[in-house]
Amino acid sequence: MSEKKITKKYYQSLKKKIQLFSQQYYTYDSPTISDHEFDELYRELKLIEEKNPNFIEPDSPTQLIGFKVKGGFKKVRHSKPMMSLNNAANLDEFKSFYSKIMTEIPETVTMFAEPKFDGLAISLTYEKGNLVSAVTRGDGNEGEDVTSNIRTIRKLPHKLVARKAPDKLIVAAEVYSLISDFQRINNNLKKSQIKTFANPRNFAAGTVRQQDPIIAFKRNLQIFIHGIIEIDQNLSLPKHSESMSYLNKIGFQTCDLNKKINDINQAIDYFDNISNKRDNLPYEIDGIVYKVDNYELREQIGYTSKAPKWSIAFKFPSQVSQTKIVDITFQVGRTGVITPVAELEPVNIGGVTVSRATLHNLDDIRKKDIRKNDYVYVKRAGDVIPEIEKVNLSKRGKTSKISFPKVCPACGEIIIKISNQSIYKCPNELTCRPQIIQGIGHFASRKAMNITGLGESIIISLVDNNLINDYSDLYYLTYDSLIMLDRMAKVSVNNLISSIEKSKKPNFEKFIYSLGIREVGLSTARTLAQNFNTMDELINAKREILECIKDIGPIVADNIISFFSVSSNIEKIKKLVSSGIEIIYPKLSSNKFISSKSFVVTGSFNKISRNEIEEIILSNGGKVSSSVSGKTEYLICGEQPGSKLDKAKRIGTTILTEEKFLKLL
Repeated sequence: MSEKKITKKYYQSLKKKIQLFSQQYYTYDSPTISDHEFDELYRELKLIEEKNPNFIEPDSPTQLIGFKVKGGFKKVRHSKPMMSLNNAANLDEFKSFYSKIMTEIPETVTMFAEPKFDGLAISLTYEKGNLVSAVTRGDGNEGEDVTSNIRTIRKLPHKLVARKAPDKLIVAAEVYSLISDFQRINNNLKKSQIKTFANPRNFAAGTVRQQDPIIAFKRNLQIFIHGIIEIDQNLSLPKHSESMSYLNKIGFQTCDLNKKINDINQAIDYFDNISNKRDNLPYEIDGIVYKVDNYELREQIGYTSKAPKWSIAFKFPSQVSQTKIVDITFQVGRTGVITPVAELEPVNIGGVTVSRATLHNLDDIRKKDIRKNDYVYVKRAGDVIPEIEKVNLSKRGKTSKISFPKVCPACGEIIIKISNQSIYKCPNELTCRPQIIQGIGHFASRKAMNITGLGESIIISLVDNNLINDYSDLYYLTYDSLIMLDRMAKVSVNNLISSIEKSKKPNFEKFIYSLGIREVGLSTARTLAQNFNTMDELINAKREILECIKDIGPIVADNIISFFSVSSNIEKIKKLVSSGIEIIYPKLSSNKFISSKSFVVTGSFNKISRNEIEEIILSNGGKVSSSVSGKTEYLICGEQPGSKLDKAKRIGTTILTEEKFLKLL
């Protein structure tokens, strides 16, 4: 932007544009631009105002904390403003913030670091230990009362576990969704031809604003507490880290990744560490928040009109970038579903070079009006395959619309459309090469039959050399046939044969999951295993019986019926049994100690694996959680347990060693 373009008219135009985008984001939970694009516009406005202070108007987004909330819920005024945070877009900006803090405060300053969740900010008020209200951030001064929906969050205490709870306690929290729940709900909405949520943040915000709390409950929202706003009790809590420990102790869930930081090098190391973990986290984060730990020092450093000067959000590199679609290809999945894929001009997104993005299905293509040669915004979030967020219509030139092929691109079979769904499928599961290869890979995967040493390259080699035609053939492989393959030495052949042999005693749920029935994941497989005594019972189950089982709807029931109606699938199962497969069915009676109890498993174990411990718990009617909370009854602790052990000790969770747990079985 050149200096001559910085006019009052340009400033007002930019200001109105940001106000509109803010309204779309905060009020209607329907953003039309990416967070990165919004941040860039905001930074431009801020820069103009710094150079032209006479331009600044009271309604400028830089002078406000947020945007006015929409109607539908009771408006509530915050006792203290819920302020926003200043952002650091790169390392230099973060170093500048840190250096300024160290300059202003002559003593050593400890910082508190925590992931920046992409969710909805909430204030929670407790009176005499009881939850009485939950209010959205809104414009920072006034928000919406969404207590009825917030009460549906399972990990939020309605009553604190303190011996003497404060007369009044107000805490700051972030409501968010798990990526898996976001994807599950969006898939259901797609099937019902209902508008989907743009991202997990909008999903969480939209759910919190549902008029029906039952819907909120079904969507399984999550919450992390990240500070005390106000407390009516004479407690000695001079530091934020101490406040967080106290909140943990009285029943609140805080993030296990939070950490105290003593210097700039630790701060950068923490940023890099969390950034590397980001793709494997079950929720979305978009940066790190750093706060001065000591409350007294915070007051010395002070505030601006909208944000504290003692805190900053150091944002991760943008995970949305613009590039061009150079071609459209079609990919055949494990179940025969045809998925269109956009071949892209390579682009760097969040440090990763992306050259392909899923287009999901024809409905998604039509909704976004995606065409070959379009310039598009590509999004990479979590461990999700990159996808196209939207088209840059201002750059559209000569393009061509996308149409589905009439025949399978892999085997030439005529493609069929699944009734009432935007799904096109190749029905040739017997000889369609991608279906065979992916089906075998799924069968051998860790969560299924757990055949180690059977990677994709070996599967392809086995198929191409006509040694196997499907997963049932794996159990008839011999040393002599395997040793003839390229890159298969004596040791690797023996290891593979040994692993195949070890897989012959799967539990019932893993065997069901390994078959690759459409939309039957491990959780659904577990449900089926708990409701049927044998494989034959499941094979012969009627639709009305299946639909009576909790969490199994008509579509999943249809998929199960369809799978077992195919004679080749039954033949594969018979062939597996003939090869020596012995399915381990659940015990009719469960362990009384484990049944209905809540467990967290952490650390490494000697006599039994972590996965095996979790399987024992689940098969005996217990529950397994990934994080310690006030509802956790037992922590099963191995070597190198990490922060979960510390938290369990703080809140009084019973701790079991590997030996103690095994003795209880």
